[in-house]
Amino acid sequence: MSTNGHTLIIGTSDGLYKATPSGEGYATQKLSLSARGDFRAAVVADHRDPAVLYAGTVKSGMFRSRDAGRTWQEINNGLLHRTVWSIAQHRTTGDLYVGASPASVYMSRDQGDSWTELETLELLPETREWHGPVPPHVSRMKDIALTDDASPDIYGAIEEGWAVRSLDGGRSWQQILNDQGKVSHDGHSVRVVGGSEIVVATGKGVFRSDDRGEHFEPANRGLEERSYTSSPLSDNGQGLLLCGVTAVGPGGWRRPEGGDSGIARSSDGGRTWQVSTEGLPSPCAGIPRGIDFAHDDRSLAFVGLTDGTVYATHDAGHSFERLLDGLPPIMSVTVA
Repeated sequence: MSTNGHTLIIGTSDGLYKATPSGEGYATQKLSLSARGDFRAAVVADHRDPAVLYAGTVKSGMFRSRDAGRTWQEINNGLLHRTVWSIAQHRTTGDLYVGASPASVYMSRDQGDSWTELETLELLPETREWHGPVPPHVSRMKDIALTDDASPDIYGAIEEGWAVRSLDGGRSWQQILNDQGKVSHDGHSVRVVGGSEIVVATGKGVFRSDDRGEHFEPANRGLEERSYTSSPLSDNGQGLLLCGVTAVGPGGWRRPEGGDSGIARSSDGGRTWQVSTEGLPSPCAGIPRGIDFAHDDRSLAFVGLTDGTVYATHDAGHSFERLLDGLPPIMSVTVA
């Protein structure tokens, strides 16, 4: 399987790694930033200069590299909450958004030199119902999605606190309510797949809105056997979505078969799904944590699992081939 020479930045439980094509396979190199905690947020390569990388840690906040990962600088000015779970960059303005724990959102207009909290989020009365899944039960902003508008709509998935949105660039926020049980309390990931179409992945499957988050409906056709979403949604910009899914939640991942994991794919913007395990171990005990598409090949994507393996798909998620193993538990994957 050709991977077209793509370099990967892999976040693990023990620092960052760079995987570079070498002959018939990949060579891995450990970057700095060890002992900083898990790299739950996927590293972001700056849209204007791919040599500029932004990395978030769950212990030490945000870091920036201007030389493709060789050296790093701490960039935490104004970042009060330094347990980072998600990073997003606006496609045209270059503004950065960070989701942290306790669930909060910060924005930077200067490549991370300084951060401003979008603090009206924490004034929502529903925050009293937000909590994390493990002691001390602190909520997490697991994912952030932006529209392409100059003043973007901002969507956030909260573990555990459903989802939130801002329709005015972060000046004000609304809780996306758990209307009649349609949206799970356990928010994992959110993506904008059209001008007004929002997809939220949760611990109880996928939910979809056609009206900027006003109303949601379950969208779980094809996920009957594996409905727990273990990785952020990844989209190729053309209506194709991939997401790691497991047959059981984290409480069952210590079984010999682990999560019995697969990769769910949707070719219709999250309306229906197919789960593939072709090329993965059977059963797949490792938990998919990171997925990213190549920028120049919309059928090529890379998947990292907690067993330290990386797989590639060249057919938009129908089948997979192992590229790497022997890494620490993988938490995120970025195509650099």
